[in-house]
Amino acid sequence: MKEDLILIGGGGHGESIIDTIRGQDKYGIAGIIDSFKKVGSEVQGVKVIGRDEDLTACFTRGIRHAVIAVGSVGNPGPRRKLYRLCKDIGYEFPNIIDKSSVLSQTLIMGEGNFIGKGVLINTGVTLGNGTIINTGAILEHGCRIEDFVHIAPGSVLCGNVQVKANAHIGAHSTILQGVTIGSDTMIGAGSLVIKNISSKTLAYGSPAKEVGFRE
Repeated sequence: MKEDLILIGGGGHGESIIDTIRGQDKYGIAGIIDSFKKVGSEVQGVKVIGRDEDLTACFTRGIRHAVIAVGSVGNPGPRRKLYRLCKDIGYEFPNIIDKSSVLSQTLIMGEGNFIGKGVLINTGVTLGNGTIINTGAILEHGCRIEDFVHIAPGSVLCGNVQVKANAHIGAHSTILQGVTIGSDTMIGAGSLVIKNISSKTLAYGSPAKEVGFRE
């Protein structure tokens, strides 16, 4: 019997999650919670059943699993806020993993992670909570990815890369072996990162350079 869950967020990232869930046989989607969409409207045939203030009522009705389906695009703040709100209510956060991904049996991860289509994760990798590992990303051996990191489509993390909390790795970026990306940092799309990047910075280019600070 499938377990019911709710999606919190009905945008583009939510659509990707719906597609992945439907490709499995583990969860049923009870509905979408989205404060910016009309209740009763649909996203890929899934109804919007309420707004953020309705999360407690959904839990009371017996729905125990939630998926934070809001994307980050360099700002994981809304995802963190929703995670804490749902955690306080009592929700559990399953890891949503596309069936087309290839994951090492040694992968260690927390909760609430999304692993998209065609992702490859090699041996000895650790994921925290609430990460997004998007389409076609490659995480080589020994990488350490902290909470609420977003690794965008086509990115390659060579061995033993560390990405600190809340960082964003832009699409088709390459992070060379042993490099550390600081917390709350954004790496621009298509960058080649050959040395450590400080926290709370914007960096991009080939090779990537720190070009500004982020609040």
